Amino acid sequence: PSAEEVRALLDAARRVDPRAAAFIRVIAATGMRRGEACALRWSDIDWEVGRVRVDESVVSTHGGSLIKGPKSRAGIRGVAVDAGTLERLRELRVDRETFAATCEVALIDGGFLFSSEPDGSAPPHPDSMSHVFARVRSDAGVASDVHLHSLRHFQSTELDPVISEAQKQARLGWSTVHMARHYTDAITEEDRRAADHIGKVLG
Repeated sequence: PSAEEVRALLDAARRVDPRAAAFIRVIAATGMRRGEACALRWSDIDWEVGRVRVDESVVSTHGGSLIKGPKSRAGIRGVAVDAGTLERLRELRVDRETFAATCEVALIDGGFLFSSEPDGSAPPHPDSMSHVFARVRSDAGVASDVHLHSLRHFQSTELDPVISEAQKQARLGWSTVHMARHYTDAITEEDRRAADHIGKVLG
């Protein structure tokens, strides 16, 4: 999708609800996989540094879903996020806390960001989030051949002129990257540059 289409998706998502807005923003801003976003927990967010830790994924199974570790070590990573994305996540946190209080339960600190459970105890099913995206896509007037995974391609293409190939591989968790994972600390500044660039594109 073009940057204009992605911005239209984000605008439409904000009209749906905070959960849809934050979910689609996170994927557009980080390029993480659908299942990785579904598995994000509140404890994975470093609010001070502006990073999220990716170390799990929710996968579809017959009759349900399963939380699994990454397919490779490259899948375990910290990803810098921009100020706009953090703001969507803060809005989501307020919304989830309000929901939990209404249901007279406490939001679990290690609960799942995009859970439909009041306490955040269970991750969303990846297919259900794809259905949410389809609704948002329709509202935004974006072509039906644009899927959640298309936002990962958007991230990869958008970052080509901004950061090195090794950093892009590390950011997206590609299994083809080997040595780059050993130098994560050395390329944090590059990852921050990537996050800030994407944040400006997304608006």
